[in-house]
Amino acid sequence: MAPTAVEVEYIRDVLNKSPTIHVEHNIDDHVAFGGDDQWYYNPATRRFDLSRGSVRRLTVDADDGIRNHRGVMIDPDKTLLVIIDMQNFFIHPKFRDHSEGIKTVQPLLRVIEKCRKEGIQVCWLNWGITDYDLKVMPPAVTRGFNKALAHEKGHGWHVGLGAMLPPEQGGERCLFQGTWNADIYDPLKEYMTPQDVRFDKARMSGLWSPELPMHQWLRESGKKTLLFAGVNTDQCLLGTLTDAYSWGWDCILLTDCAGTMTDVLGAKEVCDYNVATNMGFVTDSEAFCAAESV
Repeated sequence: MAPTAVEVEYIRDVLNKSPTIHVEHNIDDHVAFGGDDQWYYNPATRRFDLSRGSVRRLTVDADDGIRNHRGVMIDPDKTLLVIIDMQNFFIHPKFRDHSEGIKTVQPLLRVIEKCRKEGIQVCWLNWGITDYDLKVMPPAVTRGFNKALAHEKGHGWHVGLGAMLPPEQGGERCLFQGTWNADIYDPLKEYMTPQDVRFDKARMSGLWSPELPMHQWLRESGKKTLLFAGVNTDQCLLGTLTDAYSWGWDCILLTDCAGTMTDVLGAKEVCDYNVATNMGFVTDSEAFCAAESV
């Protein structure tokens, strides 16, 4: 039922009122961003405060080139490290030479160690499909995994979602839940703990629908700030980050913990630029691991 004219005027009156601020900031010295759920920017320190009044804050530095700021302050208790698609199928040498993905492993391990120390939870988000997923999957998604159809069903880089991999690559269905090829890349798996959370996805993004388990878990957990790492920067990582941005989560890209096989085209630089100047913030493992609690 459409609202009455009186109800419309009431809604307008509410929207035109300034929101009540419940954080310890002098608004004269800080710039507020957002409605009820606000960030604050301090022109003197050139830092964004994303902590929303938290008692404990972690200050993460960043350069002031294209980003025009000196970093962010986050609440570790409401922060989540999201590691995307660091799976055997994408990283392991049995499948391909993903040199850019391999480069991310050591800085990512340092970031994970820092997260454990600061009480930041870790999330593993990966392709992990079922027969039902294949049944309802849009054709554009399945086409992305069948780029080599001319080479006898595409065995190799793009074998096809759900198809049987050749024996030398495990002989299991491609990126199916429970298979070795869909599991966490072996050198990273030993660093997982029972406190970590893990979600499967069947799209480039793990947050495209509010009905997805990860989407529901994030809302219920109260997490506000998401640190992004993994592969590929311009594909599944960017897809998930973009949806997170649109749904209202804070997004921070750890640039040296993210890699892509299309970097020869400058894809990574473009992603870094767009995230840093629009969708969130960009830093690296060195700055993150040097972050201090205040």
